[in-house]
Amino acid sequence: MPGRLLGIDAGGSGTRAVVLEAGEVTAQPDGPPMNALLTTGFAEQLLAIIDAVGPTAAGVGLPGVHWTGQAPELGQTLTRQAGCPVHVTDDADSARCGAFAGAPGIVVIAGTGSAALGWNGKRFARAGGHGFLLGDEGSAYWIGREAVRAALRWEDQAGGSELVHRTVTRATGSGLDVVISEVNAHPADRSRLAGLAPAVTAIAGQDPEAEQIVRSAAEHLAALAGSIRRRLGPLPVVGVGGIFRAPALWARFAELTTATRPLASAAVGAALLAATCTPASPSASCSLHADPAPSTR
Repeated sequence: MPGRLLGIDAGGSGTRAVVLEAGEVTAQPDGPPMNALLTTGFAEQLLAIIDAVGPTAAGVGLPGVHWTGQAPELGQTLTRQAGCPVHVTDDADSARCGAFAGAPGIVVIAGTGSAALGWNGKRFARAGGHGFLLGDEGSAYWIGREAVRAALRWEDQAGGSELVHRTVTRATGSGLDVVISEVNAHPADRSRLAGLAPAVTAIAGQDPEAEQIVRSAAEHLAALAGSIRRRLGPLPVVGVGGIFRAPALWARFAELTTATRPLASAAVGAALLAATCTPASPSASCSLHADPAPSTR
């Protein structure tokens, strides 16, 4: 890969960055959470990360940018301000590029939110990625919300699970009344519910309610891959994101999709996309990996 390439993988729990130079990957300090739909001032935050590194070129994977349509304009603005080519796409595209080292395949992303993107060498297709109000099934936010709902049902003596209730209250450090108040007062702050996911997945082997939440999450995520396979063909699947660290969830997801782990991170994928925009690379490659439209939805 030519030059000193910066890859930025933004997300709801934080922003990861790496430098790819002479075949070596060097992690950079983490940045704040960013989402084009939910975060103000993200352009300035991205510019600060780029300026701190001084790369030959930079690639940015930013959630929400596909739906806002900002990728081309943001890329041009950052290119002008940073003084180097900056390729902006959404986080699904950078994750796909890292997961398959640029080859065709389907990436299912499950972090704070959830989405999937596939590329068969000619066409792109998307599934999910509709945000926490309308989608994000199987994500950390979704798992946390389902756990709180189960805890509320137990409190109301309408089902649920005592262990899930105890796990939720212990993880939040407060009663459910406080959780309800904070979630409704700050609905765009997804960290409160998403932060419960590790505690819930950890008890999946001990509690039927927690196990059902985890299995349902895996099945929702597998359905995203299935949606893309129906449109693009029987492509390989990779699962990316913190949710897949839960053994029970990964086992069910892999059973349904024959998924494997990614070859490289989304931040490395962003750096690989940056390489297509360096002067030493054909300019056509840059347009090949422009923010992919859901042309087969």
